[in-house]
Amino acid sequence: MTTNGSLLRALVDLRDRQIQKGRIQFGNRLDALQRQADESAGSGQRTIVERWNERFAEMEKELDKDIRRVVRDEPMHELLSGIKGVGDTFAAKLLAFIDIERAGTVSAVWRYAGYAVIDGERERAKKGEVLHYNKRLKTTCYLIAESFLRCNSPYRAIYDEAKAYYQAERSDWTLGHCHNAAMRKMVKIFLSHLWLRWRELEGLPTSRPYVHAHLEHTHVYEPADFGWPEVEAVVNE
Repeated sequence: MTTNGSLLRALVDLRDRQIQKGRIQFGNRLDALQRQADESAGSGQRTIVERWNERFAEMEKELDKDIRRVVRDEPMHELLSGIKGVGDTFAAKLLAFIDIERAGTVSAVWRYAGYAVIDGERERAKKGEVLHYNKRLKTTCYLIAESFLRCNSPYRAIYDEAKAYYQAERSDWTLGHCHNAAMRKMVKIFLSHLWLRWRELEGLPTSRPYVHAHLEHTHVYEPADFGWPEVEAVVNE
């Protein structure tokens, strides 16, 4: 857990689960009124909805400011700030959701983020079974992947290379399947770098990812090639 982990988690939860949810609800209601979809609502209702929509929007902005203040006090934020495509909000959610002390291996982070492979298949939610991953963290990772593509992050090279490979070698896959598989590979490499640098920063034991340590994969993506500074440089500043 981070230095201010409990506060950061509380702020992120308040923003996403309550304030943002309220803002969206009142925003949708206001849209319906503006389209005159609800003819039973008078001007008095519209005034109330507008007021609360504005209030929730203001509270969300205030929470964003507080989240930025708190996350920027985290030592790990300095490492994440160098990664193109990962802003303060994404950094805050990563640091709030992941307990790096409990994640003894990168595989543990992959599974908690919903990117595990079980018996050769990607893990899926099953009816009646407790989820082994954090849905909000999985969503955050997917949004980070989309951000990598939009801003042409160095991580995009992993996606482009993987997508081209799948399209050439997996003739039975659809374009959507190739896209999703390439996104997963990009996210997993990013999470492996996050895990490594964070564990190094905390002085915790590290190891190579399972695919490199046990399956003899020779292509290792070095964190430094994607914008990650060396931990020693950050600590000694």
